[in-house]
Amino acid sequence: MDRIDVDALRTFQVAARHQHLGRAAEALQVDQSTVSRKIARLESEVGVALFDRVGRSVRLTPAGARFFARTERLLEELRDSVAEAAGTASPESGEVRVGFLHTVGAHWLPDRLARFLEAHPRVRFTLREGAASEVVGGVLQGSLDLGIVGPPPTGSRELEIRPLFRERVAVVVPAGHRLSTQSSCTLRDLADEPLILPRSRSGLRKVVDDAFAREGIEARVAYEGDDFTIVEGLVEAGLGTTLLPMPLPMPSERVAVVPLRQPPIARTMALCWDRRRPLPPAASLFVDRLLADANEPFDPPLSAAYGPELNGAEPGAPVAETASP
Repeated sequence: MDRIDVDALRTFQVAARHQHLGRAAEALQVDQSTVSRKIARLESEVGVALFDRVGRSVRLTPAGARFFARTERLLEELRDSVAEAAGTASPESGEVRVGFLHTVGAHWLPDRLARFLEAHPRVRFTLREGAASEVVGGVLQGSLDLGIVGPPPTGSRELEIRPLFRERVAVVVPAGHRLSTQSSCTLRDLADEPLILPRSRSGLRKVVDDAFAREGIEARVAYEGDDFTIVEGLVEAGLGTTLLPMPLPMPSERVAVVPLRQPPIARTMALCWDRRRPLPPAASLFVDRLLADANEPFDPPLSAAYGPELNGAEPGAPVAETASP
């Protein structure tokens, strides 16, 4: 059975449909003897008669009828597999599997996807949101082609890492909070505040923890959670204060955004992929587009991050990186 080939199965299918060896030979553009020989060899491999022969006419045996249905599905799947592989090899019709952090998926990534698909409408995307460790793990395990995380992962030589943009981090307090009317604040202003922070020790939490450590401040963490929408909701309810990248997950009049004056912090968002294997052509095309757009140091700009009123922040003020690639 190991010697059954696709050509023999196709010959069997054509003969079964025509129920005549001569007409099958004409359809296949071969000699009738070639058709007979291939079917005989196939029956020998299967170990059962597939046709009853009446002259040059043939009829499927009960075993042949069952075999016909199975081989028809098999050949269809083979054709689909070949077509899918060909599509994967094409930059204009392949699939791109992207993992990303929540903040990237809220605004930045959908905009880039829409612009890319305008120019390359046949490319398909599979998107997966997750924590930084999940995204990086998916890239290294091969279930994702690309990952967008921040700060850039360290300690993995298998990863190719390219910076994309920086997200400004601001203090978010409940409306009516003592800091809500301030044009800016310092990290020390949060020393006695109950903080609502991400649970994961990678990504944004690492950025925030590093900033507190450099200032010599012990953070009072009241709640940990990785869903930024829930974090913002807890701040709305007056249960604590947080630090989030801008813009907010959901615009709200029940919170106030206060720019950080000391230290002004941000996190670098980076694109990564596994350098041990080549990127699919469509993924490579998407990488080229993302890197071509990675010109501005911040995205969104300060006015979009903190609102039309800059709350006293200086547009040109330098923003310190809290983590480097």
